[in-house]
Amino acid sequence: MSSRLRSRPPQSLGISSPAKQRKKAPTNSMATRANRKRLPSYLKPGATVEISSDEIGFRGSWYLGKVITTPSSHKDSVKCQVEYTTLFFDKEGTKPLKEVVDMSQLRPPAPPMSEREKKKDIAVGEEVDAFYNDGWWEGDVTEVLDDGKFSVFFRSSKEQIRFRKDELRFHREWVDGTWKPPLEETEEEESEEDKLDDSEDEEDIVARVDLETTRAIAKQMFSSGTVVEVSSDEEGFQGCWFVAKVVEPVGEDKFLVEYRDLRENDGIEPLREESDFLHIRPPPPRDEDIDFAVGDKINAFYNDGWWVGVVIDGMKDGTVGIYFRQSQEKMRFGRLGLRLHKDWVDGTWQLPLKGGKIKREKTVSCNRNVRPKKATEKQAFSIGTPVEVSPEEEGFEDSWFLAKLIEYRGNDKCLVEYDSLKAEDGKEPLREEVNVSHIRPQPLESVMVSPFERHDKVNALYNDGWWVGVIRKVLAKSSYLVLFEKTQEMLRFHHSQLRLHQEWIDGKWITSFKSQKV
Repeated sequence: MSSRLRSRPPQSLGISSPAKQRKKAPTNSMATRANRKRLPSYLKPGATVEISSDEIGFRGSWYLGKVITTPSSHKDSVKCQVEYTTLFFDKEGTKPLKEVVDMSQLRPPAPPMSEREKKKDIAVGEEVDAFYNDGWWEGDVTEVLDDGKFSVFFRSSKEQIRFRKDELRFHREWVDGTWKPPLEETEEEESEEDKLDDSEDEEDIVARVDLETTRAIAKQMFSSGTVVEVSSDEEGFQGCWFVAKVVEPVGEDKFLVEYRDLRENDGIEPLREESDFLHIRPPPPRDEDIDFAVGDKINAFYNDGWWVGVVIDGMKDGTVGIYFRQSQEKMRFGRLGLRLHKDWVDGTWQLPLKGGKIKREKTVSCNRNVRPKKATEKQAFSIGTPVEVSPEEEGFEDSWFLAKLIEYRGNDKCLVEYDSLKAEDGKEPLREEVNVSHIRPQPLESVMVSPFERHDKVNALYNDGWWVGVIRKVLAKSSYLVLFEKTQEMLRFHHSQLRLHQEWIDGKWITSFKSQKV
């Protein structure tokens, strides 16, 4: 990670390399973000601020300082002069560094951790700011160590460094004059009675279904094309619900359905079969913001269906322990592969919980449930090996392009040949010398067991490369709006153009990354 204790690195001459001319970054449609009609209220001479940098090697860092001068007219200038608190011109540290920066590089000082946040567990995958080299650097927690320290990975420098808890703070963004996510309010301590209730087994609700009411509701709700869930009385599948859509009604009591994830014997065509009105229902409402407590009755997405289980162990390493009574199996699932169990009774959803209340742990975080294929061993890159390359040029941070290794050049350089990028003649594959720290193996193929949801970190296939983004909106027909945080551009992608975000750290893939909820 770069150090800014004394001086700045030399400025680029601004000459584009052939590789940069061939690769295309998402355009920055938010380039005029700082051109506001009035100055923010916190920008006044003498005000304490945090200052970011657009220089290579310092992106994702914030330094404390104060405002010296502000623009006399926002129409003529969007620049402010600032003085750093911890950066100096001289080695003795007597002359604070002063700079002229863009208004968009300034924000109020991030709020200190509240008493509640100080008590909160910092989990693997948590986005944090770490105090390092006199500034706060954005990173992701990759390991919780036994000595009370945390390993934090910095994507900008591809370094992993250990920190004490008092050197970390939960990451927040300053958006439209407010902190996102917002500050957590003080919450009452959990009572001993609540703790006892969390450990008690929850009693099932006996669904008393009125046949005529259920039949009438089914006829009214389930027209052709309606997305539904279908269960089966077949041995080994009782209590499991599969996603499907209605093809057409069949007689008075049945429907022909086409399953989303089940296939015919040929393994290609979606499976179709008839189901009666007692084994079909609408998809239950989502409960993405609810944490799970021991004893909660849940549904877990596994082998293409939602299976009934019970939480027996809270969140650890991004997963929750589930027990399936029917098969007497114990398994672990990510948060987004789980949902609270609900019963569809006479046109309403019922929760099988005591008193209608939901008891939940307060430290459970959210991570997507994936079923990765068998992990590969830590590997050396041999000649001809398919790899992914992250370009070093400005504008291509957080992007990865498929290539193959051609040769090594010294101890830290290698020559790669891109699969999709072409040389200037537009015919031959582009070859480029890169630092070995900017190559990695192709990510493990992960099978998603549920759709992407808001705030998931993903890679989006765009302009021949995989770009790191965040799901900001779930659209119809398996499409999503993805925000690229570096450019603040939002683009639409189909599910097939996305993959779950992963990081290659110490010879293994880390998949438990999720953006803070905004």
